[in-house]
Amino acid sequence: MAFCTYSSSINDSGYTMVENSFINEFLPQAPAEYVKVYLYGLSLCSNPNQDYNSADSAAAFLNMSEDEIIEAFEYFQSFGIVQILSTKPLEIKFLSVKQHSGSSKIRVKGKYAEFNKQVQNIITGRMIQPIEYNEYYNLIESLHFEPDALVMIIKYCTTIKNDKVSYPYILAVAKSFAEDNAKNTAAVEKKFLEQEKNSAEIKQIMDALGVKRAPDIDERNCYQKWISNFGFSHGVVLQVAKDVKTGGIHKLDSILTKYYEQKLFTIKEITEYSANREKMFDTAKNISRNLGLYYQNLENVVETYISDWFNKGYTEETLNQISNYCFKHSYRSLESMSDVVNKFYKLGLVNSDSINQYMQDIVYTDQKIKEIIDTCGLLRSVNSSDREFYKTWTTNWGFAHEIILLVAQKAVGKNGPISYINKILSTLFYQNKKSKQEVTDYLSTYNSSTENQSYEHHEYTKDELNALFDSLDDIEV
Repeated sequence: MAFCTYSSSINDSGYTMVENSFINEFLPQAPAEYVKVYLYGLSLCSNPNQDYNSADSAAAFLNMSEDEIIEAFEYFQSFGIVQILSTKPLEIKFLSVKQHSGSSKIRVKGKYAEFNKQVQNIITGRMIQPIEYNEYYNLIESLHFEPDALVMIIKYCTTIKNDKVSYPYILAVAKSFAEDNAKNTAAVEKKFLEQEKNSAEIKQIMDALGVKRAPDIDERNCYQKWISNFGFSHGVVLQVAKDVKTGGIHKLDSILTKYYEQKLFTIKEITEYSANREKMFDTAKNISRNLGLYYQNLENVVETYISDWFNKGYTEETLNQISNYCFKHSYRSLESMSDVVNKFYKLGLVNSDSINQYMQDIVYTDQKIKEIIDTCGLLRSVNSSDREFYKTWTTNWGFAHEIILLVAQKAVGKNGPISYINKILSTLFYQNKKSKQEVTDYLSTYNSSTENQSYEHHEYTKDELNALFDSLDDIEV
């Protein structure tokens, strides 16, 4: 195959075509010798089958060694504008400069020579390619990282991953240090010392998980999160780690995160939670069945609903009772049942006895409302509007049931008897007449002419209206 060829993205022509992107971005700063190699190689692309289109011919023409030519092409390869297909024999493919424009920065030759040498001496298990070096340069310049500090991190990574450590891992570690503002040698060394303080504890965790190697940066960060952010003690983390059979550090992290979300921080709380797990799954299964629902995996149901209800003090028996109640009233989703449970909890109704008593009170109240409906001559059942009226009359206005019955007798034969009762009671409430005698006297004088009397129209001022609405704002509904 020819030494230099065009890629399909560059037009073949009878002259040497130099893209403006190369002139604008590379010509000002790229080493002159490298530019010579690039331009000569570019010219050879137009004559791929000529005898002089070879590395040795190019070296002779440019008065350079073949190694110097390879070095030049490695430089441009790091910017993505050429591709070295082979070194023996040397084969180069030229790529579109425009497509890779701005992907890398032009750097002065030799700027990172000492850094490159140190890194290659550390990573002895493989040859470092220009693209890897370029990633290190970008990190140093974009994050303002000291090159010597990055060398320290690279050496640290090799102690964990051996001398063939991948550069994406090194970059990830360096970025995690940068997040803690450890970007110079002093700060990096301080962070290493901090990590060494809990090395013994982390080793215990790794041993409990059956991991024999040294912990990597992600595992150290996990441990720091569990202790500093979540607030677990080392003893709790170690005990949980001993119970993890498979999955290693990621499984342990998932479990501890779940305990943190459930606010379980001690061994006792965790043990009780684990003991209740089976009961919670049985409860989730029964409640889902009661509501007419089916879930192939109940894990989310337990974590989202059941565990929270158990934490509030509800038992399996009580939750089954509430779910049956919800189904009969067409609350047939876990979300709607959760609303009901929260309302019960706000009322202090947690056990079955308290809920049963509450329901009996509701039944008793409905019986009293039905007595009023029957008294005023209506032939129907109690509805929600009736319950709202009765609550207003008794709880808000303070009328006794027997007083409401007296007024109900007056409503017989009226259009809208319940509204009629409400109208009379509102007048009595405004006049502060609540005793049986006061109400009896009022009703004896109450007739259709009183009912239909007209009132003098009055135009209220803005201030008077403001006072009215201010007073209404104080009333909770």
